[in-house]
Amino acid sequence: MKKFTIAVSLIAFIAASCGGNNKQNETKSTNQNSTQQTSGSTSPSGKIDPFNDFPKDRISSNPGDYVLSPSKNWQEDATTKGANDVSFIFYDQKMAEAGNEYSKIDFMNDKGVEIPNYMIIPIKSGQTAKKGDIVLTWWQSGSGMQRAIVVDDKNPSEPVVNYMDIDWNNPAKNDNGVGIGQQTEKLGPNSFHVITAEWEAGTTVAAKNGDDYNAATVIKVSGDKVLTLGFSGKMKVYAKNDCTPITVKTNVKVGDQVQAPWVGKFKTMKVEKVDTKMGRVWLDDPYSDNPLVVPFGDVTTGLNLK
Repeated sequence: MKKFTIAVSLIAFIAASCGGNNKQNETKSTNQNSTQQTSGSTSPSGKIDPFNDFPKDRISSNPGDYVLSPSKNWQEDATTKGANDVSFIFYDQKMAEAGNEYSKIDFMNDKGVEIPNYMIIPIKSGQTAKKGDIVLTWWQSGSGMQRAIVVDDKNPSEPVVNYMDIDWNNPAKNDNGVGIGQQTEKLGPNSFHVITAEWEAGTTVAAKNGDDYNAATVIKVSGDKVLTLGFSGKMKVYAKNDCTPITVKTNVKVGDQVQAPWVGKFKTMKVEKVDTKMGRVWLDDPYSDNPLVVPFGDVTTGLNLK
């Protein structure tokens, strides 16, 4: 019988994927003296800059537009202490003023804070979506960046979606008694944009790590570098050549041998079921008697796993 205890890892995974209502942490920002900065994470400009070697490309976003970015205090801590010591969740924030390298963001309790453009994911305003589209948004009755699949497009500007990055079998339930991984919710206008291609923010890549491939969410691609958000909310820069992009909408069938993330690393598994409406694939979990349910965009057949 296949059994494996992963409680601690899964708790960290759920926290990173689903968030919690932690935006109040922004009020606890710590003012660090520059002498406390560590080698490799020091910001030469004295500004918030957790990955100061990553290119700060200009972004397109208008004042008042939604963006996704981690809480201010986490970005400060990552700048002074090093990003390895910080776990990140990308929350909805508002753009104050877009700049060439740094932009000003209105956080919940701190307005006009200047942060590097690579830590900002703009949400394109004025978008519409149709049934089956994958969109980038946030959990609007909770918190935290999410991919979602459109299940109802009667109002294309306010589609009804299922949040694909909340675990399908999450035991928490909404007010109607529906599991939060299986619930549907209407998105507000200008709060999402449709993901159409590999390498876009919010998509998954398989990042080479020795003999393994780590599952990582794309935050920014610039030249030959990819800034990612990985397991347990850890951010890391990979060489683009070490990353394999995963198709946004999977096209697999029952019985196929595929690769998908298990506790942050890609493993080979067999497809047991595909739900195109909810954008999920049921896999034969090699470490459990229960199937592993993963979202479209996390399933591939192109990895050479050992």
